[in-house]
Amino acid sequence: MQGPVGPTPVPVPTAQAAAAAGQQLAPQQKKPRRRVLTSLTLQIFIFFGAWWDVFYYVLNILVFVYKGVQLPYPKRNFDMEFCFSWLWILIEVPRLFLESKGNKTESAGPIFFSFFLALPILGMYVYFVAFQTYVLKIDQILNGAALAFIGLQLIFGLIAAIRFLMTARFQA
Repeated sequence: MQGPVGPTPVPVPTAQAAAAAGQQLAPQQKKPRRRVLTSLTLQIFIFFGAWWDVFYYVLNILVFVYKGVQLPYPKRNFDMEFCFSWLWILIEVPRLFLESKGNKTESAGPIFFSFFLALPILGMYVYFVAFQTYVLKIDQILNGAALAFIGLQLIFGLIAAIRFLMTARFQA
């Protein structure tokens, strides 16, 4: 049936209208509720870890500029350590994305791949804390906090990935 603007909506019978007409409505089928397995704690650490990474990266570059101007830095060492900062950002962004994607889609694969990407990041943090040419107090503070963030992300990511795997295993 066409109205002046388009098809006229067909009225859907309500329980009261069906009872008045002596009819019975088919029972509504409810979908079984599925538990949400994503880890809010992990997602919070990923979110604030990403903001920490922005803060860390800006301060780290400023500290490197300060070291390059104020300290007698060997050219080769400065270039290598400065390149580590750029390499860090090229690895850290996809790592956070994969960990977040794995958590949101409840799949362990991206989370485990983010663990693989975390290995060079952890190595860089340890290098920046202990082995770079000049380690300033701010380097120790920044990299210590960054190690804490990545450590917590790895712990909560491992817990979430195990939960995803166990649930998938028992549902099949």
